[in-house]
Amino acid sequence: MIVCPFSALTRYQAVLPGVEEAMALIAGLKTYETAAYPISNGRVTVSSGMTMPTENAIFEAHRQYPDIQYLVKGHEVVGWAPLDTLTPVFPFDTDQDIGFYTGKCDFFPISQGDCYVAFPEDGHMPTRYLDRPNDYYKIVVK
Repeated sequence: MIVCPFSALTRYQAVLPGVEEAMALIAGLKTYETAAYPISNGRVTVSSGMTMPTENAIFEAHRQYPDIQYLVKGHEVVGWAPLDTLTPVFPFDTDQDIGFYTGKCDFFPISQGDCYVAFPEDGHMPTRYLDRPNDYYKIVVK
């Protein structure tokens, strides 16, 4: 997993094909209303909501694309664990490119302006809180 300021994401373009196209699209957004935008190798999705508790939460993981999550506004924690240490909850959904897992993890704070990249070997639990829920605006690139 990579955690960095969104502005520094281009330094990882060797392992994130198409990241420059996604960043250019994001830079051109005039609003952060919920929407999805196609890009050459995937999509950019804008969403907002309220962070969720960590209790009884499950991990997700993807096989086809790295999952880039950019926190435009707000604060969250993300749970992370190596996928090979987690237990599948359901069979992997290849059509939706998502699997769900349980297990133990570490939590990392993500602040406004930061992003994280979850690779196929990363079980991640996004958009969570430890103390109290809060509003967020987020952009996800897959």
